[in-house]
Amino acid sequence: MRLRLVHAARMFQHNLCAQSWTRRASLFSLWLVGCAGSAAPLPSDEGPPMMSDAPAAAELAALAMAPLGATLGSAGATFRLWAPSAKAVSLHGDFATMPLAMTRLPPPHDGAFAVRVASARAGQRYRFLVTAQDGSVLQRLDPYGRQVQDGQSVLVDPASYRWTSPPYVRPGKNSLVVYELHAGSFNCPTDPARCGFASISERLDTLRDLGINVLELMPANSHGSTRGWGYNPHSYFAPHAPYGSPDELRTLVDQAHRRGISVVLDMVYNHYDGWKKAPLYCFDGACRDNSGVYFFSDPMYKSTPWGPRFDYTRKEVADFIVDNVLFFRREYRIDGFRWDSVSNIRAVDGKGSVPGGVALLRRANRESRAIPGALLIAEDLKGYAGITDTIESGGLGFDTQWDGGFHWAVTQAVSGASDAARNLYAVRDALGGRYNGDPFQRVIYSESHDTVGNMGTRLPSQIDPADPGSWAARKRSLLAAGILLTAPGVPMLFAGQEFLSVGRFADPPAPLDWTRASAHSRIVDFYRDAIALRRNLGSTSAGLTGSDIQIFHLNDGDKVLAYRRSNGERDVIVIANFANRNYTRYDIGLPAAGTWKVRLNSDDRRYSLDFGGAPSSDVVATNTARDGLPFFGGVALGPYSLVVLSRDPI
Repeated sequence: MRLRLVHAARMFQHNLCAQSWTRRASLFSLWLVGCAGSAAPLPSDEGPPMMSDAPAAAELAALAMAPLGATLGSAGATFRLWAPSAKAVSLHGDFATMPLAMTRLPPPHDGAFAVRVASARAGQRYRFLVTAQDGSVLQRLDPYGRQVQDGQSVLVDPASYRWTSPPYVRPGKNSLVVYELHAGSFNCPTDPARCGFASISERLDTLRDLGINVLELMPANSHGSTRGWGYNPHSYFAPHAPYGSPDELRTLVDQAHRRGISVVLDMVYNHYDGWKKAPLYCFDGACRDNSGVYFFSDPMYKSTPWGPRFDYTRKEVADFIVDNVLFFRREYRIDGFRWDSVSNIRAVDGKGSVPGGVALLRRANRESRAIPGALLIAEDLKGYAGITDTIESGGLGFDTQWDGGFHWAVTQAVSGASDAARNLYAVRDALGGRYNGDPFQRVIYSESHDTVGNMGTRLPSQIDPADPGSWAARKRSLLAAGILLTAPGVPMLFAGQEFLSVGRFADPPAPLDWTRASAHSRIVDFYRDAIALRRNLGSTSAGLTGSDIQIFHLNDGDKVLAYRRSNGERDVIVIANFANRNYTRYDIGLPAAGTWKVRLNSDDRRYSLDFGGAPSSDVVATNTARDGLPFFGGVALGPYSLVVLSRDPI
């Protein structure tokens, strides 16, 4: 009989070892269903009083291969924890009156403890009691815990959510318009306590109608502030409790997908919270320089300006991060990630290299792509093309990366008081930017949480600090938005930008003032019209979806810039006036004969009653070369305005 048990245990272990982490979770749930007889809690030699009983060989083998964290089945749950320096670990929860001993697993699973609890059910709270080498007992959250409530982990059954949308695959990069938002301040119908996943869901129709097709959520997993920015992470697998429950986050993703909107999470793996009482600090009692088993102890790498750096060379730590990525892709159907400060994962602020960092990034990106439709965004900000080069070519495998240079060039060109000082050459260079020959390998923006926070301010306030609602602030901020939405790249808006939010994005931020959306409804109309052109929703602006740009006119004296966008078949012409001067006719080159129609004119009174309303007349090309192009035409240009021309499809 014992030989049969050992053989069964080895076969179970062999079969389970061959599976991925999430596949193991699925198989393990099936094992739980088949164990209705239930094993009692397992033994430990140290720690507080505990219930115990020895596991059978087959069950021990199954426990040895259980996924980390808590795995629910119809006949209970298994719990597995990595705590390599602990003398003993026990489990305390709503399912038992006394702590339950966890079995120390044998090699090659050194440092892991596990137990199966037949009485465990979804919704019950639990925590681990870790006995350190000095005999002290540490209360710890589950690092893989799916929910945190009242300082304890909560058992969650991910299979209980019923999805209403089919699996969603995002459009190509050349059709994306990203909208960055902060869940804790985006939509607060009555008070800040209502800001969260459910209230974002209430605004999805508004965002869809604006033309947004990617939501980028600032960190939404559990962090160390009630409604702060979220870049002080605590529990990576748990949604931030003040924003809502796991099912409310799933509902947000589900409802976004029903409207053709992808959801991307901002993830912080370059550092951990600097607070010494954060959950992963000194996790098993061994404080390597006061940080613990999850973090580097080498003085060269252990610290960042914001907190300790994960030890990417340690297999269990790298697994933890990759498991987290796959967890959100699979259990939440998250469409992708924006990785914060990649320059501090691959290197130390972009210099040198951090051991294990590049390997981690490549592995995580490769495994993310195993599920179709992943959108992988890096914030590196060092101008390194390898970030978005393919892994096969030696790159890191991201789809696109934030381009801070575009923001700087465009906002500087519209924010200063002196027209003569506006640097159109910097704008020209920013328009032509690309990585590895592809302009869509960069995310471009005129506002982001970093630029309007961190001692910065919203663009209208930057243009006119005394009166951010002034004519000049409105005209020039729309000019910047027009450049953004007609430039080659993946454009990103920051929440509230479309209705001229003003001031600084503080930490924690004040609730977004949605009354401005009605007060500035004409400005919102401009953004809607510009986004529709960017996505070619009217089939008149296909050139804006192409990667080609030709900056054929730069008049630095009069501060007028013109460029041609093309997808190889259809052209769009953009003319931008960076000066406070009106032109009844401004001649520019055109690439083809025929009638060029005005598709967008930011001086139109439809966007503000006090704008000049430069005539939006069709332009008939004259067969005379100009600006290196075979034809030319004249267009009316209002002050600080942008005009977009294209021909009707044939």
